[in-house]
Amino acid sequence: MEYLMTYGWAILIVIIVAAALYSLGVFNPATWTGSRATGFTNIGAPEPGAWKLGATNATDQFQLVLANNLPSRINITAIAVSVGATSCTATSGTGSVGVGTGITINAYCTDQTAGSTYSADVELTYDNLDTGLTGFKEMGTITGTVS
Repeated sequence: MEYLMTYGWAILIVIIVAAALYSLGVFNPATWTGSRATGFTNIGAPEPGAWKLGATNATDQFQLVLANNLPSRINITAIAVSVGATSCTATSGTGSVGVGTGITINAYCTDQTAGSTYSADVELTYDNLDTGLTGFKEMGTITGTVS
């Protein structure tokens, strides 16, 4: 009992400080996670601000703008987007893309919460229109905060 009386105030202060830090968002990963893109080794990673994931259930909920940095024209034949364990449905983005030209990929992803962090895996399948070679794959990961 004497131990609780002696150290009780210190324990109470530690609990109050922990609660204050929690309410300020210090323990929320979204506070510390920035937006970044990795992968896309051939086409090139998108610039910061070239993607977003919204919490609304619109057909263009996930948007990504990529530029064709290859020295040849390509035809994107398939797009696969997944956020965590959730597969998203690509609604646009396939088609022919010229050298240095951008293309916007839109996808519909369910159950997104505003303010939470996400990691989206994007896989593109494309054909090289100048050489006639087919079946190339380009993969990358996009991270950020749901808006």
